[in-house]
Amino acid sequence: MNEPQPPTSGMSPGTPPAASSAPPPAASSAPPPAARPARSSSWGFTLVLTLLLVAAAGGVYAYFRITNPPPPEPDKLASLRGYIANLGRTQTLAADYTDANGDLVADPPTDPAKFLRPEAVKELAFTVVGSEDPEKAQIQWKDFMLALEKATGRPVKYLAEVASVEDQVRAVREGRLHVTAFNTGQVSTAVNTAGFVPLFCIADNDGRYAYEMEILVRRDSPVQTPADLRGKTIGLTSLSSNSGGKAPLVVLKEKFGLLPGRDYDYRFTGDHVRAVKELSAGQYDAVCVANDQLARALAVGVVKPEQLRSIYKSETFPPLCFGVPHNLPPDLVEKVKAAFRDFRFEGNSVGELYKSQGKNRFAPVDYARDWKLIREVDQALSKLLETD
Repeated sequence: MNEPQPPTSGMSPGTPPAASSAPPPAASSAPPPAARPARSSSWGFTLVLTLLLVAAAGGVYAYFRITNPPPPEPDKLASLRGYIANLGRTQTLAADYTDANGDLVADPPTDPAKFLRPEAVKELAFTVVGSEDPEKAQIQWKDFMLALEKATGRPVKYLAEVASVEDQVRAVREGRLHVTAFNTGQVSTAVNTAGFVPLFCIADNDGRYAYEMEILVRRDSPVQTPADLRGKTIGLTSLSSNSGGKAPLVVLKEKFGLLPGRDYDYRFTGDHVRAVKELSAGQYDAVCVANDQLARALAVGVVKPEQLRSIYKSETFPPLCFGVPHNLPPDLVEKVKAAFRDFRFEGNSVGELYKSQGKNRFAPVDYARDWKLIREVDQALSKLLETD
């Protein structure tokens, strides 16, 4: 049954719808939209405004540069010139000391009153190279310090406040440091300016003590000889280091005609092991290191042998050297010598430190003979920046 449909609006029920008198619209397509009025583009205005702003900024910058000029570029060779000038003043024994026997080392005082007073040596002060980390060094050298205590009958302390080579030289000269080691390149300066007396070097079982300076590059480097380092950046450890600074500066000039600043750039690494690590990371084109320190870097896995290549090896140099002040009382000097002579590295903290280098004892040195080449390097370095 169909439901009734609702009536159409405006019509009574039952009235049929009226027929429309308008004809149906003819089918046709929709008319196109009316065209928008043309609007002028703003890109030209934007461009002009931008150019004006740039010109204004340039004017402000130029005014700032004129009224506030940048500081001059620092002289990269200033520190090197200063070091060379000072080095020239430390090549001979200071007037405070005498050398009657001609061994190039300060003699003990002839006046007993000039030896260190007994109260000054009731406790012996000890360090290794002044730039070493004192906390780490105390752990590494604790067994030797115990042997030194036993041999001398005096307590031994590590002089931790000595934080640099300059501090170390000063402490020896002032009698505050009684047993210490200088690196190869600083021994002559300590001898001549602080009355340091070299006694013993780290040695192998046969008493041999020597290392070479090597110039290293990465294995994949195009550099084949030091002559190829022109225009490159070289990592040096420090100016006070023989193998990491002084010797390579002299070798590069005398053998290959290269001067720092003119023919190559250089930066300081501060440490041989760090130098090798930073070379492998690509921070330098080459580094100059002592190969006994290279052996240590390889042993602890800082780099692998296949990552590096040596392009130069020097003559042999003596390593770091232990000694005492010239005015340490003679009886105490003999006891210190006995401590070095009798100490062996096997099975103790010092042996662990030098195991990778094959060193296991101390051997006595002859400063006049063993440091001859080092003194020649110093003499050449004092004329490094002189050119024809």
